[in-house]
Amino acid sequence: MARQLIIATELSEQHQLKHFVQFRWGLIGFEALALIAGWLLHYAVSSWPLLGLLLLTHICTNLLPYWLAASKVPLKVIYLLCCTLDILLLTCLLALSGGVSNGLVAMLLLPVAVAAVMLPGRSGYLVAVLAILGYSLLLQVGDLHIPDIDTLLTQTAQQASHVGHDMHAQHSSGGFSQHMQQMWWAFTISALLISWFISAQAKLNRIKSKKISELQQQQIRNEQMLALATFAANAAHDLASPIQTMQLLADELDTAAPAAQELKQQLQRCQQIVQQLRSDAGSLREENSTAPLCQQTEQAVARWLNSRPEISLSIERNLQAEDFSLADSQGFTAALLNILDNAADASLANNSNQLQLQLSLKSEDLTLQVRDFGEGLSDSRLAELGKLPQQSEQGLGIGQFLANMSIERLGGTVRRQNAGNGTVTLISMPRQHSEPRP
Repeated sequence: MARQLIIATELSEQHQLKHFVQFRWGLIGFEALALIAGWLLHYAVSSWPLLGLLLLTHICTNLLPYWLAASKVPLKVIYLLCCTLDILLLTCLLALSGGVSNGLVAMLLLPVAVAAVMLPGRSGYLVAVLAILGYSLLLQVGDLHIPDIDTLLTQTAQQASHVGHDMHAQHSSGGFSQHMQQMWWAFTISALLISWFISAQAKLNRIKSKKISELQQQQIRNEQMLALATFAANAAHDLASPIQTMQLLADELDTAAPAAQELKQQLQRCQQIVQQLRSDAGSLREENSTAPLCQQTEQAVARWLNSRPEISLSIERNLQAEDFSLADSQGFTAALLNILDNAADASLANNSNQLQLQLSLKSEDLTLQVRDFGEGLSDSRLAELGKLPQQSEQGLGIGQFLANMSIERLGGTVRRQNAGNGTVTLISMPRQHSEPRP
């Protein structure tokens, strides 16, 4: 049995939420340490009780993510809400403890970086804009216990000459205002650049992770297909001798009996299948096994009709371009015959021997549409058909899976849809880039 374990290329949603909550606990813990250090060092703040209440509020907000996730709220909404709360509470804490003069004002960039990683581009930019607005508010509000620059300049003016101080005050006030503007621009550019760069890198990593996951799934399917091919080859080898023995025994039976005639026909069909398998296996060893795809497809369909005389197949052709070669056209036709067999069985199970095949050759690709007249399939069964081996009462349930894998391995696609009374299978094989187009 092929292994089912897949190496995760990115964290699951549960792990992402867990790490996000851990980050917020770390942020809250740092806020608590900063408040304790400020209290021990007698740092001037507006209100210690109010700061404690804000810290307690921040702690309570970190209980929201798990509760909202349990309520089936999308994780993107949870991340956006929590990052917005972080910006709001950090702004309030800084406003009560020095404003932009507090060295911890750079902590406003932390939610911006987290939002850029966890959220899509627009939501990440929204958090960055909220951080810029918070920083702008801190520039306007300042700290209530720290005298503003005008008061300091007034006190200095009382100790100096009026003329000299007026010139000094104008120069100091202008320089301080310019410094504040430079700080605001530096913070704004930093927030936007962080949001853009991290968001772009996170998006690129998500695309790569998705691609790696698809390749891992493809590798597992290839391993399953190789295992099934090995089993099929061993079965064909083991069946050759028993079929020949039964053929000899059938020749000794009464040829007039209808059952004997039917038995001989079925044994001949088994021999043809084994011989065809040997022929196909031998052709794989040839270096140049390419052949015109459309021509070989029609030849394979003709051979298939000879082996299924009970089926009435109507073929509609639409040839608008030149035929093109495929490196493994035999693999494609083998997958097509498997699909035809399943479609024929579906029609016969519904008391119908009709099948419809539309073959279209265009400058872009070769497309085939196979329609049976069976009972049809449910939407869930259609979604699973060809993706995994299906349970089957009459066979092994691997025919559609092998057909899908063979065609997808060659760069084609297989789609199925209901058609009222039956199922339509759409096969598309694109023209190789090296093939000339008319």
